[in-house]
Amino acid sequence: MMTRILPINHVNVTAKAVVYMCYGLGSCIGLFVTDRATKLAGGAHIPVPSSLDTDELLGAPLLIDKLLQAFQQQGSDLSCLRAKITGGAQVYESSSDIGKQNIEAVRQVLVDKKIFLAAADVGGTVSRTARFNSMTGELKISTSGQMIYSI
Repeated sequence: MMTRILPINHVNVTAKAVVYMCYGLGSCIGLFVTDRATKLAGGAHIPVPSSLDTDELLGAPLLIDKLLQAFQQQGSDLSCLRAKITGGAQVYESSSDIGKQNIEAVRQVLVDKKIFLAAADVGGTVSRTARFNSMTGELKISTSGQMIYSI
């Protein structure tokens, strides 16, 4: 099975067997979506809750829209989507909790788009690396604290 790394601001959708990986999810969100009807799977590495004036960091609404457009381009009607998310930690002491804002933004867009959130492992104070198996739907998470588990 091939591995596809999702860097910050990137989305990808495929019908092929793939393991999507997001490294170092601190305040970023790793979003992984499957279409149960078409067997498509996709992922996005979301760095911020809303886009800034520059193209350096894209926000949750824009990246999720790009992800859904990629699903539609490959034949999905978006009615059978299931999502899993991880990340959104507060890894640095700061008055603005960007991780929490990311979690709220992603959840709100999923609600607005009527996408079922099947599982979430978010928040806390440790960064995560995510590995999503497109064939099984398993989201394996390893933390900077050396924990490894699946959702």
